[in-house]
Amino acid sequence: MSSTAVPDSSSGGSSDDNTELIIAVVALVISVLAFVIAILQALQQYLATATGFSSCSEAVIGKWAQFARRRMIWSEFRFEVQFEAPVIFVAKPSNTRGPLGDDALAKDESKKIIRLDGGNDNFKYTDTVKEFDNEYKQSTQRIIHTADNEKATWYGLLMAIVRMEKESREWQDKKSAEWVKAAGPRPPIDTEEPHAHHSLVVCMQRKRRTWDSMPKDFAKPYATTTISHLVEIAGMLGIHWRKFDLNTDQYRGQGNGFVLYGSYTDGLGITFNFQKQGPTWFEKNRVIPNYNVKQLCFGMAPTIFNQEKKVYADEAKGAESLQLGSLAEIAKTLVVLGCDINTVNYFRKPDQARHTHLFAVPFEILGMVGEMLHIKGTVFRMLPNPTVFYWDPSSFSLSALMTEYINCLRRLHEKNMKDSEQVSKIIKWAEADERFPLLRTEGSTLDVFGEEVNGANLVNHLNNLRSGVELCDEYFGRMKKPGLSMIKKVVRMHIQEVMGILHEKNEADDSIKGDVDDEAFDDAQITVHDIDSAPGEDKETLLIQMYFDRVRQNVVRNLSKQGLLSKRMKARQDSFVSEDDMSATRPKHGGRFGDKELNEAWCVLIFRMLCWLQLHDFHKMDLHISKSDAYASRIPVYIRIDTSCNDQDTFASFFGRVEHHEWISEVHYVKGNSHLLLDLETISTDVRAGYTSVFWDVDHAWKTRPRCLADLSTVPLAILAIRSTTSMKTDLESICCRSDMYG
Repeated sequence: MSSTAVPDSSSGGSSDDNTELIIAVVALVISVLAFVIAILQALQQYLATATGFSSCSEAVIGKWAQFARRRMIWSEFRFEVQFEAPVIFVAKPSNTRGPLGDDALAKDESKKIIRLDGGNDNFKYTDTVKEFDNEYKQSTQRIIHTADNEKATWYGLLMAIVRMEKESREWQDKKSAEWVKAAGPRPPIDTEEPHAHHSLVVCMQRKRRTWDSMPKDFAKPYATTTISHLVEIAGMLGIHWRKFDLNTDQYRGQGNGFVLYGSYTDGLGITFNFQKQGPTWFEKNRVIPNYNVKQLCFGMAPTIFNQEKKVYADEAKGAESLQLGSLAEIAKTLVVLGCDINTVNYFRKPDQARHTHLFAVPFEILGMVGEMLHIKGTVFRMLPNPTVFYWDPSSFSLSALMTEYINCLRRLHEKNMKDSEQVSKIIKWAEADERFPLLRTEGSTLDVFGEEVNGANLVNHLNNLRSGVELCDEYFGRMKKPGLSMIKKVVRMHIQEVMGILHEKNEADDSIKGDVDDEAFDDAQITVHDIDSAPGEDKETLLIQMYFDRVRQNVVRNLSKQGLLSKRMKARQDSFVSEDDMSATRPKHGGRFGDKELNEAWCVLIFRMLCWLQLHDFHKMDLHISKSDAYASRIPVYIRIDTSCNDQDTFASFFGRVEHHEWISEVHYVKGNSHLLLDLETISTDVRAGYTSVFWDVDHAWKTRPRCLADLSTVPLAILAIRSTTSMKTDLESICCRSDMYG
């Protein structure tokens, strides 16, 4: 019996079910994946609304990236980027009031004032020296140095300030330790550290901002300060202004390895770029951290007559503050001191006027009556130069001037002033200084403040100079108002006599001296022409002798005559008054001082000037550009980086650092695939070596050498690389080429 196979219907249905299940699972997976992708796309779109968050990364604002965050605005269904940036200002360490509020009222720790004093807590906001050095070592391995040019420049500014404080305080501790080791144990006079007496520090407060409020053209966060505080910070860092024009809003400063550019930005205000472009040294170059140093940054100097009166930036109101920032301001100061019109005109009409002998006369005024800014127990001497004259002590010796001064003072003391207590104190001061037998050697200035000077010698010498200034200030402090009036008169007459001697005619003197015998020649008065023609080792001796023989005598004689004249005028005035009224109104003591008092005051002022100028110092490349209008100005300025220039802005910058002893012979300009070699030897006439940088005016070079700059003049941004050889004769520490059209 045969049987027929019947298909299993259940197995076919199972196969179809499996296929459908697989298809369903795949469809589900695809659907889920599509849903996830849609969710991610939607999330990405929402995250993309956080505009500017990438510009708040660590690569841009360093450690300040920790304060950046996104915040959801549900009403607008988008993210808002919030970040923090510093508001920078300069104040006393004890100050508790900042631009964003009082410390005492700040409940949140983030609102409190942060003092950039080099402490470990500062490195929460900026790189440590080790971190900076590691980045620098990595940058030196690149052919084209572009290290950190993507970072906001205010971050580098904070690093520079912290480094200044840290390195200078370490150097202070080192020199103090050397002094203690050499001097041996002694009873503690002051248990506080030297930096506890600092009265000037850069501070900041954290300000929370949103990217929505950023100006349209700003790609990175900016810091905020004021124009006056920025000038003060630049002075503290050793930056010397080369251009400072409030009318056109063009600013440029350089020095100590830094460059600072400023210009006006539409929709915001004045903006600055801060760049590190060369080696930097602080230590002995650190500006004295005295609060009154702020005035020097604007061409003003507090004096011994300062009685906590308000300082006016636009006009000198008295002798409480000297204005020395321009020739016109110096003339205004001389008017306040009471100088005659001839002396004032030497500064008002300077075309054919002479203002220097061994150094500029305004430095004499500063040393005579300027407030002592040195901080007791510290080894810092540097000050911003408040005058329009260079200070170059390498061309003369202040120690030789002091030695000759003491010799002349001893002779005067023995001859005419044995009963002068103040002169006797000055001579005793000199006898207590063991350094006085030393004179400069081989025609070079005796530099007791050299690079590697021993801490014991440095501290002892500064303490001795400080005691000399204090000796004079105690003398002034014992005086009442008439005595201080006499001091002002002596200063005024001294300036008049010195300026008069500087403008004496020398031709007649030369012809006379050529016909007289040697004995008569020896008795002839010393002139400025004699000082100019004398060998280097005799200039200081001749100047001091001229001061004692001519200036001192003329000051005393003329002031005595003025006293007599004033007395006669008073008598004539009283003759028109009845005898009864005259006896009631006439003072019991006349305003005339004797020759002894006048001689003593003059000697004290010259001694103070020599001590003050040795106790303080100015950088030889620092020349003040008038900016008194910016004093105490609260015009806000913004610190940022901006590499987006328009076609008219030509800027070529060497981002990075050049070692101090490298010899640079060639500059290579790179644009895309093209390469342009600029030979420094052919453009050396356009390059002038400065302290740590060289500026080359591209506009001027374009006119004189268009073939070298045919491409460079039309490029918004160029990057320079250098090749070091030993063939170049000029040591250039860094190169920065720019057009004056760039801010």
